[in-house]
Amino acid sequence: MNAQTAGEERACPICAEPGCKPLAQYSREPWRVVECAACGFVYLHNAPDYADLVDHYAWEKTYQEEKRRRRRAMPVLMAIDRATRWRLDLFRQDLGRLYRRIFRPGRVLDVGCGPGDFVPEPFTPFGIELSEVLHRQADAHMRSRGGYAVHASASEGMAAFPAGHFSGVILASIIEHEKNPRRLLSEARRVLADDGAVYLKVPNFGGANRRLMGGRWCGFRHPDHVNYFTAGALRRLAAETGLKLRHLNPLSVFDDNIHAILTKSA
Repeated sequence: MNAQTAGEERACPICAEPGCKPLAQYSREPWRVVECAACGFVYLHNAPDYADLVDHYAWEKTYQEEKRRRRRAMPVLMAIDRATRWRLDLFRQDLGRLYRRIFRPGRVLDVGCGPGDFVPEPFTPFGIELSEVLHRQADAHMRSRGGYAVHASASEGMAAFPAGHFSGVILASIIEHEKNPRRLLSEARRVLADDGAVYLKVPNFGGANRRLMGGRWCGFRHPDHVNYFTAGALRRLAAETGLKLRHLNPLSVFDDNIHAILTKSA
């Protein structure tokens, strides 16, 4: 498969129904974004396989290319974006302080950990990373602090850890990449201690900016963003996998991301 070849069509990752409606305004050939005919969830119909995400679409390979594409396609909007980056501070979280507040002391798992330096002291950092290059960096860093990183997809990586192993799990900018987000949240619940917490961040398909920008919204990233969550869809999936969801940004309609804490439901 090359960088222009799409994956196989899939059913809705939320309700598993195969019927869907194409959304041409959000698609870019060969990648087809669709809306589930049963539950209304929006997702990439022909998501690439994990192997191709490593070989062709790894974040460190595609990030700069995507920035250049956006600058060519939307030069004025991208110039305005660069000049108004201050607006991001309106919703930015101090993640180190947040993790210390919501996670009890112990082991913390960062899923999609990148270079592995996002888990602050005093936690023992563990990670999962699909990119070979970033995994090597993360593993070296985490081992120096008593943990380690697994080279795998998110769900497969979590399956390598025992139940109840972590006081905290970080799912920051990861669930939008997962072909099976239900399995991802189920595994997160399994490896979480009973009094643990999950921090989750995901692009907000239900936000005002997506409605304003349409297909030019920054949350569309083909082909590695394969799920497009609204607050309602995320709450439904969390509940169906035994997790309670609490929003950290109740005014998320004005934010390009949803920030939430998940805990085990009774």
